[in-house]
Amino acid sequence: MIPVLFRADATNFSTYGIGVLAECLSCEVTEERNGAFECILKYPTTGRLYNQLRTERLIKAKPNDTAKDQMFRVYRISTPIDGAVTVYAQHLSYDLSNVAALQWSSESISPTLAMEKVFQNTATTHNFTCKTDYSTPKAFSVARPQSVRACLGGAAGSILDLWGGEFEWDNYSVVHHQGRGQHTGVVIEYGKNLTSLEHDNDNSGVYTDLLPYAVVTTETNEELVVSLPEVLLPISDTTLVQKRTLIKDFTDSFGEEEAVTVDALRAKANNYLRNNPLGSSAPTLTIAFEPLWKNPEYAAVLERVSLCDTLMVRHSLLGISTKAKVITTVYDTLAEKYVSITLGSAKANLINEVAAAGAAVEDVVAKVDRFPTLM
Repeated sequence: MIPVLFRADATNFSTYGIGVLAECLSCEVTEERNGAFECILKYPTTGRLYNQLRTERLIKAKPNDTAKDQMFRVYRISTPIDGAVTVYAQHLSYDLSNVAALQWSSESISPTLAMEKVFQNTATTHNFTCKTDYSTPKAFSVARPQSVRACLGGAAGSILDLWGGEFEWDNYSVVHHQGRGQHTGVVIEYGKNLTSLEHDNDNSGVYTDLLPYAVVTTETNEELVVSLPEVLLPISDTTLVQKRTLIKDFTDSFGEEEAVTVDALRAKANNYLRNNPLGSSAPTLTIAFEPLWKNPEYAAVLERVSLCDTLMVRHSLLGISTKAKVITTVYDTLAEKYVSITLGSAKANLINEVAAAGAAVEDVVAKVDRFPTLM
């Protein structure tokens, strides 16, 4: 598919907008499970629509083999090099990072109502809709003004933090799945359709125990560190021989009106251990393969792959035969084929703004500075 350029305020994407970027040199879309969703394209300065390329404008591109065309908002255009510019665009759903959700709380609310209230109770109007297939009610609140996207995930107390799941971004529609992908039965195999494979087994996120703590600010603005009498919570299923402790600040896990007690801290820490496999590393496979469904001889195979699908990968020479979930896809929109697919596991996050990342770094520094008090 050849990308199409639209004006910044466009809402009807069924037309050809400003025009087709026919001279586009390359166009790739990268999507991560509960993570980044971006389009990067290169366009010549001699192209017919070069002067129409501007930040905030929208680009329609095909993101993978199965989804319909998606809209991406331009946020950066590089300086021309060798007669071409690189255009960086984020998925339309990133607009939710600029929509302010107002404060409210509920002691028990279904995820459907929680999402709907987040989307409706905003300081600015928008065109986004939402739905989820979760049903278990939980306590949920927007404790402070923040973006709608932050309410969905990437922060303590968010939809993703409380209910888990996997998000699907479909232009103006946000879908929260219990399980987004499918067990496709697709086999990527050496000697058949596998063209490259990289195996990475990293244990940097594996620990033997957890040291949780939280910080309470007293009326005299002094910081009091609350920790457990037993200090450490052991990770029973760890694969490590040498001791490695994860030191984690749970301060932000407590609501403004929630008391920071030893029992509450222990409960939050144990819940964190249940939801995060810290005892073993998950190998990651990055593969590339030829889409046999495009070959007339294999037309009936239909080996189409999407993000969060579970695939079988076999490489007889390396002794690899495993099922794994697709966590990242890089798709060549022009050639309509995957450049690479990453299989494995990844932490759920929705970090999507440079400013937010910078604030997170400052926050980490502040929390690290707190820790000597505990010692």
